[in-house]
Amino acid sequence: MNADAIRSFVTALNDCWQRGNVDGLADYYHPDVVLLPPDLGTPIRGRESVVASYRDFMDAAQLDRFQDIHLDIFSFPVGDGGSHVAHLTFEVDYTLDGDRYVEKGLEVYVIQDDGTRLQIIWRQQSVLDSRLAEKSESR
Repeated sequence: MNADAIRSFVTALNDCWQRGNVDGLADYYHPDVVLLPPDLGTPIRGRESVVASYRDFMDAAQLDRFQDIHLDIFSFPVGDGGSHVAHLTFEVDYTLDGDRYVEKGLEVYVIQDDGTRLQIIWRQQSVLDSRLAEKSESR
């Protein structure tokens, strides 16, 4: 697949969770995917656990804005359809426990193309900048 197909795949992934279709995210992830969270804590392993991490975020936070800033695609002709690395720089605003956060981050996706479909096999989240935009009055 070409870079435009990978770009569409990543865009559709982000549209899916922003619309609240958390169950639909399973289509984007390989059963054995690994997600390295932004705190570099314990890796999250497996499709169901990765989808649950989205659900946990959506249940705990209110998403105010998610904006793609820049997306780079790097493709490698390995295997049937190749492998791709996508670097997505983004900004996100969300409210959690009454406090509003504004973050700039980087998502790194390793995407496997088996010749018939794309699936994410690795995802790493990095927070590049984070600030508390509004402090809750209740504290």
